[in-house]
Amino acid sequence: MEVVSMDVTGTTWILVADGDQARIFEERLRASDVRELESLHMGRGGGDYPRGANHGATVHDRAGYGQHGAGERAPHQEAEDRFLERVADSLAEPLRRDAFQSLVIMAPPRALGVLRQALPKAAHARLEGSDPHECVRESAEDIRTRLRKVRAKG
Repeated sequence: MEVVSMDVTGTTWILVADGDQARIFEERLRASDVRELESLHMGRGGGDYPRGANHGATVHDRAGYGQHGAGERAPHQEAEDRFLERVADSLAEPLRRDAFQSLVIMAPPRALGVLRQALPKAAHARLEGSDPHECVRESAEDIRTRLRKVRAKG
């Protein structure tokens, strides 16, 4: 019987995000505790919203009082995308410092797609898996449980 060894070395970062905030958790050894890197918490800010532009037609959103130009994305979607792109870009410096060896992303499906598309190339090479669910408000222990499930699928 062949024994398969599991690599337990190397730090895994777990990026947990939605359109409003992003949290990063760290697992130093595989299957060990997960802790939040609170200094890396990010929230959507005013700079993520598009600047006003002159446009012809205006469309009113079905729900609420929002309006935006015809053929354009709603401002809140554009702000979410800008925020998520900023989150993905924020991984570039830690990548250069080799702060993590593998990456797992947990985000709702739409946010997950934006993050994957915006990731630096070096981060794609370290992407271990993803979980397409809303979990940005979950505890470190909940994130650890989700991480195990992601790895079990892979």
